[in-house]
Amino acid sequence: MRITGNRMIDVAATTNASNQAKAAAAANEASSGMRVTKPSDDPEAWAAAQRASAKQTLSSGTSNALQVGRERLDVTDGALGTIGDALSAMRELAIQGSNASYGATDRAGLAVQVRALMASAVGAANSKTADGEFVLAGSLSLTTPFGANGAYAGDSTSRDLAITERDIAGASITGGALTASSGVDVLPLFDRIASALESNDPAALQSLLGDLDSAVKQVGLARSRVGGTMNVLDAAISAHKDLDLHLSTEISRAVEADVVAAATNLAKTTQALEASRAITSHIVALVDPTK
Repeated sequence: MRITGNRMIDVAATTNASNQAKAAAAANEASSGMRVTKPSDDPEAWAAAQRASAKQTLSSGTSNALQVGRERLDVTDGALGTIGDALSAMRELAIQGSNASYGATDRAGLAVQVRALMASAVGAANSKTADGEFVLAGSLSLTTPFGANGAYAGDSTSRDLAITERDIAGASITGGALTASSGVDVLPLFDRIASALESNDPAALQSLLGDLDSAVKQVGLARSRVGGTMNVLDAAISAHKDLDLHLSTEISRAVEADVVAAATNLAKTTQALEASRAITSHIVALVDPTK
């Protein structure tokens, strides 16, 4: 079959256009760093990246929830620490007040200190998160859990958090940990001690020391539970960070370009484009010497 001059020009033009498209694609890959930007670029790689991205989104949501839960536990731990310190200080005052050498005036002075400790403990028990929720109120998180007299107004519903697709962890404790349901009514005990001091009643003080010891242990146990849960959440948060890094790497391998390979491919396609342009110009000159 005889190949005409026009046919030669058409073939050269087609080759030139193809090389130009390849060079443009290579330039875009090299500049953007992305090998796959749409399904047609590489359907399998695109699908793999989409699956990994979906997993990453779910993991990120879980990780954020865990972080919020961890911050809530930080507030809870601080509150219990303050209450525990107040109990320990009150115990020392109660022991002093039960001493036979103390008189009514001495005990009245100690009662003032106990009342101040109670106010501090109740304030701690009513601690809030940054978003305004009371950490010890159970599900009634917008209701002040403890009254000025130390009575509990919250409920016993604690919060759970999903740490994986299958595993759930308790992420809070309620004010019930400070009530008779867990041993003794911790906060009202401050009032009982203060009242005994104000009444100048050392025998009553002596009878309350056992409850005081129980209250100290009760708060310590609650704080240990919080610490254990914090450790669980810390491990889960760390695992999700590792998962996020793994998924980011998986996405990168699927759709991002290899820098060296992209630069090499750009150089090759650019050279091929320049060569095809030179050939096209040469063919045009042969077919039509006037151009």
